[in-house]
Amino acid sequence: MLEEADEALLAVLARDGRASLTELQASTGLSESAARRRLDRLRSTGVLYLDVQFDNEHFGNDVVAMLWLTVAPAALADVGHALASHPEVRFAAATTGRANIVAATLHPGTDDLYTYLSDKIGALDGVRSVETALTLREVKQLAYEPGR
Repeated sequence: MLEEADEALLAVLARDGRASLTELQASTGLSESAARRRLDRLRSTGVLYLDVQFDNEHFGNDVVAMLWLTVAPAALADVGHALASHPEVRFAAATTGRANIVAATLHPGTDDLYTYLSDKIGALDGVRSVETALTLREVKQLAYEPGR
């Protein structure tokens, strides 16, 4: 369970994930060592984890696609684990509705997306169908809000 001091640390990090221990101390009233111990505990319990955002185009990956997979219920876990191991997959989750897995993928080009769909997705047992949509522009990632 989170304590008030933990919530204060997380609020500061939500505004600036690069905040130093000195900044965390000043913003929360904790000593630097107490802030460090709380951060270590939040990380070790999985409450706090680090994620990096960058512009994929600089790495030659220009095609972002959303995939909605309809998967046999008995294969849901296996397909989810397989997707999690694919380097092309940036995000995957089990969902409710007509499609029961959604994934965001990243590819150097449309030929690579085609190969991914036919060779990797097509080879997964239990996948009944996949609907694909190209992402034209991302307007928000995660919860990072610049200038805040």
